[in-house]
Amino acid sequence: MEFRPGIVALRPLGLGDIYGGVLKSVRGNPAATIGLAALTSFAFLLPTTALGAWLAGRSQFDLLGASSASDTVPDGFGLAVLGQYLPSLGQAASGILLAGFLAQVVGQAVLGRTVGMGEVWRATRGRLAPLVGVVLLTGVASLVLLAVAVGVPVALFVVADPQDAAARALGAMGVVLVVLLGVAGVLAVVTRWSLATPAIVLERVGVLTAVRRSWALVGGPLRGPFWRVFGIRLLTALIVGTAAYVIALPLSVLLLLLAVGVSSAGDGPDLFVLQTVVSGIAALITGALTTPFSAGVDALLYVDQRMRLEGLDVRLIQAAQGATEPPWPLTRP
Repeated sequence: MEFRPGIVALRPLGLGDIYGGVLKSVRGNPAATIGLAALTSFAFLLPTTALGAWLAGRSQFDLLGASSASDTVPDGFGLAVLGQYLPSLGQAASGILLAGFLAQVVGQAVLGRTVGMGEVWRATRGRLAPLVGVVLLTGVASLVLLAVAVGVPVALFVVADPQDAAARALGAMGVVLVVLLGVAGVLAVVTRWSLATPAIVLERVGVLTAVRRSWALVGGPLRGPFWRVFGIRLLTALIVGTAAYVIALPLSVLLLLLAVGVSSAGDGPDLFVLQTVVSGIAALITGALTTPFSAGVDALLYVDQRMRLEGLDVRLIQAAQGATEPPWPLTRP
C-alpha cells in the first residue's frame, strides 16, 4: 500500500507521477505557484519593459528616418534591438528566483504541507545568491565549452592551405562534427547540473556542493539515470515551449494588427514601443503559467533521484509519521 502524505507517493516516481504531482501542487496552492510566479515576473518585467519601451521609442525615429539607400547601420538601431530584448532579460532573471521558490513549495508539498508566499520568501531569501551563482556557473561553463569546441576547429580551418581543397573540405566536416560534439557536451553539463537548484534550497548548501550533489544524483551518459533525467526535462521543455507559444500567439496577432494600424497612420515612433510592451506582457503571462510546471518538474526529479539512490522515501515516511526530522527544514507560518 502506497504512503502518500502529500502530492506524490513516497516511492520511486514515474513520468506520470512527476507531472501529476506538479499539477497537484499548482492546483492545491495556486497562490504560492502561479501567484508567486506572476508577482515575481511582474517585479522584474515592469522595470525592464518600461526601460525597453523607452529605449525603443527613442531609437525608432532614428531608424525610420535613416536613408534606405545608406549602407551604414542607422543611429540608435542597437538601442532599439536592446529595448526589444530587455523583457526577455527580465524574464530570465525572474526565472532564477522562481526556480528556487518552486523548489521550496514542492519540497513542502511532498511532506503534505501547503505554504504561503511569506513562508516561501523567508525560506529562500538567504538562498538567492547561491541560486544566481549556480546559473552563472552553468552559463560560463557552457560558453567556455562551446567556445573551445567551435574556436579550435574554426581556427585550424582558417589557417589551412587554401589551395588544398581536400584538406579544407575535411576541415569543414571537422568543424561541423566538433560543433555538434560541443553542443552535446553543453547539454550533458546542463543536465548533470540541473538538480543543483533544488539542492541549494532544500539542503541549504552552497554552489559548488550543490553542483557536486546534482552531478552525483544524475550520473553520466554511460551509466546511471542520466538519460531518464534528460528525457523528462526535454519533454518538459517541449511541453512548456508549446504552451508558451499557444499562450503568446493571440498577443502576437494583436501586435500584428496594431502594428499595421500604426504603420498605416504613419506614426513610426510607436512601433518598437508597442512590440516591446506586448513582448513584456506575453513574457509575464507565459512565465506565470509555465514556470511553476518546469521548476516543479526539476524539484520532483531531485526528490525522485534521492529516493532511488539514497532511500529518501524511507526518511520521508518516517518524517511524515513523526518518527524523525524531515530531510529539509519546515518553514514557519
